[in-house]
Amino acid sequence: MSTNRTSFTRFQRGWRILVIFVSAFAVGALIWSVLVTPMYRASAKFLVYPNNTLTSSRDVVSSLDTLDKRTISTTYADILDSNRVYQDTISRLQLDEFALKEMRVYSEVQTDTNILVLHVEGPNPQSVTLLANNIGQNGISYIKSIYQVYDIVFLDTAVEPTTPFMPRPFIGTLIAAGAGLLVGLIFLLLRELLRTPLEALRERTITDKQSLAFTKKYMLRSFTQELIKPKDVPVAFGVIYLQGLEDLIDGLPERITSILMQNVVERLHDQLRGNDLVGRWNRLEFGVLLPSTPEFPAKKTFERLIMALEEPIQTESGEKIFLTPVAGVVTRLPEDSSDQMITRVEEAVKDARSGADKMVMGN
Repeated sequence: MSTNRTSFTRFQRGWRILVIFVSAFAVGALIWSVLVTPMYRASAKFLVYPNNTLTSSRDVVSSLDTLDKRTISTTYADILDSNRVYQDTISRLQLDEFALKEMRVYSEVQTDTNILVLHVEGPNPQSVTLLANNIGQNGISYIKSIYQVYDIVFLDTAVEPTTPFMPRPFIGTLIAAGAGLLVGLIFLLLRELLRTPLEALRERTITDKQSLAFTKKYMLRSFTQELIKPKDVPVAFGVIYLQGLEDLIDGLPERITSILMQNVVERLHDQLRGNDLVGRWNRLEFGVLLPSTPEFPAKKTFERLIMALEEPIQTESGEKIFLTPVAGVVTRLPEDSSDQMITRVEEAVKDARSGADKMVMGN
């Protein structure tokens, strides 16, 4: 039950971390979209085709075959976005090159066509449109001066854009949120991978190897933490002594002893709540800590524990081992310290071992 509670708590924390990552990335994207300079894109389209001065059908077929190999279209695209055409264009328009430093010019050949597209991007919509059309016109003139077989003309001139292509706050925020989710998941995965060996190490340090119950040191620490709570918060602590094993424990093989002690711990856990603790107190003693438990419920709980342990344990050879448990139990008094309660519970165990009662409530 405590394991399920821990898993649920870890699940809740994991979701909180994911929300933090997603929110942080999304807010960052929104801030970036506000601060960044809007960029506009103007695009002009061009068509490449065989020159109508070709006289024979053979020439036309040959030129179409060559054009289909894409080399001409690619060459024309490279000429359109070449530095020579760009420099010649801004010189003719008498534009300041420094003022155009944020401009980006590039071209592409549309898939399976002889159509070229020239793109000009920049912060000013009028400038990108002016450059796209003038670079296109200048490129056409330059191409026609050196290539006679294939012609190139405007298919669509560039139109002044009204909205920027970057930033796009909504899409940018969605992408950033997705990136935040991915980074958050990676973070959680790495955290779990690192936690696993750390938790395994922690389990080894707080768990008794033979019985798999908590160690006495861990029980004392947990006991002290319970007593830090306000004095009106009840707490009960008891020690169960297995009298029936006094004469047997030294002669049992280690493997049988481990199985026996683990069986004891399982029986104790079956009768307890998820936040109750069971620890190996001494060789034949097990401590049971009951947080937030007053005297009467504590007494009833230990009666159930003793009853569960009175059932004999059958070994692999078929023999029955009787544990004969007795217990000493104390509940918190307003002036109690952990040492005082431990002294009282140990006295109660001694009384139970030497008296007629299976369980003694310490005063």
